[in-house]
Amino acid sequence: MISITFGYYCYQISSKQIVNKVSLTNLGVVNEIRNNMTSMQRNISDWITVFSLAPEIQESLVTKNRVSKRLQTSLYLGQTASIMNQMLFSKNFDYLALYGAEDYPIFQEATDGSNGSGSLKQIQLTEIYQYALKKNGASYWFSLNDSSTLFIQNNRNEKIGMTRIVRDIHNGNHIGFVFTGINLKTIKEQYLRNLYDDQHGILILDEKGSTLLQAGMEAISMNSSSLSISNLLHTYESGDAITKVHGKNMLVTYSAINENGWRVVYLVPLSLLTKELSSIKTFVFIMIVACLLLSLPFMMVLTRIITSPIKNLVYSMERFQNGHFDERVDIKYRDEIGHLSRGYNKMVKNIKKLVDEVYVLELKEKEAELKALQSQINPHFLYNTLDMIFWEAESAGQSQISEMIIHLSRLFRLNLNKGKSMTNLARESEMLELYLSLQKMRFKDSLTYQINISSELNPYVIMKLILQPFIENALVHGIEQKRGGGTISVSGELIGSRMLFQIKDSGVGMSEETIQQLLMEQPASNINTDNDTSGYAIHNIIARLKYYYNDNYQLRFISSMGQGTTVELNLPAIRESKEGI
Repeated sequence: MISITFGYYCYQISSKQIVNKVSLTNLGVVNEIRNNMTSMQRNISDWITVFSLAPEIQESLVTKNRVSKRLQTSLYLGQTASIMNQMLFSKNFDYLALYGAEDYPIFQEATDGSNGSGSLKQIQLTEIYQYALKKNGASYWFSLNDSSTLFIQNNRNEKIGMTRIVRDIHNGNHIGFVFTGINLKTIKEQYLRNLYDDQHGILILDEKGSTLLQAGMEAISMNSSSLSISNLLHTYESGDAITKVHGKNMLVTYSAINENGWRVVYLVPLSLLTKELSSIKTFVFIMIVACLLLSLPFMMVLTRIITSPIKNLVYSMERFQNGHFDERVDIKYRDEIGHLSRGYNKMVKNIKKLVDEVYVLELKEKEAELKALQSQINPHFLYNTLDMIFWEAESAGQSQISEMIIHLSRLFRLNLNKGKSMTNLARESEMLELYLSLQKMRFKDSLTYQINISSELNPYVIMKLILQPFIENALVHGIEQKRGGGTISVSGELIGSRMLFQIKDSGVGMSEETIQQLLMEQPASNINTDNDTSGYAIHNIIARLKYYYNDNYQLRFISSMGQGTTVELNLPAIRESKEGI
């Protein structure tokens, strides 16, 4: 950035110095052009003065001589012969027309083939003629670029025209009108030779600021209004300025107004002056870009060295967030990053200590509490007692009782699940079938049920005693409360990476208030000690779900009074191998 700024500063200073030096040179060229134009005006004005004062001209205008051929002969043979020869051979101008009292000129001469002088009556109606009258015998110059004008009906070349009123040498009365024109080509060859080219432009402006002549840079149409320095052009001093012409920056140098009101404007494209500097600027820019590209690998290595400790610290933080509480960062440097890493290691150590002392202890207490809830019956005592009752029922010939005892025994074995908290869906489905078959024996025809748990779920596991309490709740609070019994259906399906279970009953339903009470989080102590045990099983399930699945589960009750109840439970699908069951 410093190199670019320094290079730009040097470029601007060098450009300014070049422009200043060129401006001085251009001012000299402008003054030379101005002097040449002034000399041309004086030569033509002096010739017209001598021509107008010639006795033959004065006599022809005063006596209203109608014989133009006789005047032409006397001009070339008499005392004015030298004057006329000067006009023909010096090529000071290319067209001359002298008007007297007649409507058409009494004398006309052209060296470029132009012909057809205009009518004096029409000329007198023009603004040019009015300016000539105001000059009262002095010259008035104007542009004559059209191929057909009032002054020359067949104009072969672009010209600068000059008009004057001819006055009587005896009394000063207006006795005639003279018009002369000089070709722009003549001016360029005699007065502007070697002063312009395709890359330099010249404008000659009249006293009103209108363009009389344009030379060089002819591909660009230029005029005073496009130079954006019209206020400067009306001063009586020389100067220069940088302005835009057709979107290009130009160095414009202008001369002071000469005695006839003409001003010379010289134009040079700024890009031409700074062309060599531009190549230097391009070279410097390329060198800077090359240095940047070459230094890029070094910068990347340096950046990697600097940021590597920060990345290691970030990776360590991410692992710590994922539960790796033994995470530590190696400290290699004694800089700010090293100081930050030491603080991070100390923080991790303190958090690990808090986790060990508080969080893990609390989890173990909750796990012990949950296991106590699931182990309220001594399994050995239970199995021995059921076995004794079974044989007594067999001896008494009570086959239905024997079947119920067999189902109940199998139900308890599946429920205890060898002390494990997780069971697969195959055993859970069997347990639900046994439980509902026992309830069917109890309710007889008042209960019908269906279990449709997809076999796709068999290799997946859930916490045991998660679905059965919802079925029990449907029987106790739904079917038993409804006359005529009802229906319970249990379904389960695998949807992507999740399991969706539905327990539907056709019981009496629940109000929204009851549903909210069931879902309301209870203090841990209330789950075991609250006198109101109507929602104990549901609260127990919710506590177990939060403990094991955190927030990765959804439990929803859909019910209304008299319309039955639907319980939806959405759990993540966990395969049996991951739990080691």
